[in-house]
Amino acid sequence: MSSVPHTPDLPLERDSLRRGLGAASAAARSALHNLKAVSFWAAIVLPFTYLPLIFGGLTGGEPLLFAALVAANAAAFVAGHGYEPAEA
Repeated sequence: MSSVPHTPDLPLERDSLRRGLGAASAAARSALHNLKAVSFWAAIVLPFTYLPLIFGGLTGGEPLLFAALVAANAAAFVAGHGYEPAEA
C-alpha cells in the first residue's frame, strides 16, 4: 500500500462550485423576472374577467368566484409590483 496522501485540487473544485452557483443564481433571477412579468400582466388582465360577473349579477356560486378573482388580482398586483415592462 502506498502512504502518499491524496490532496484534491481545491482551486478547481471551488471554481466549478462558483460557476455552478453563478448559473443557479442567474436562473433564479430569470425565473423571478418572469414571475414578476406574468404577475404584472395578470394584474392588468384579471379585472376584465370579473367585470361580466358584476354586470350579470352575482347568483349561486358566483360571489365565491368573484371573491377568488379579486384575491388573485390583489396577489398579482403584489407579486408584479416591481416589474418594469421597458426592461424586457
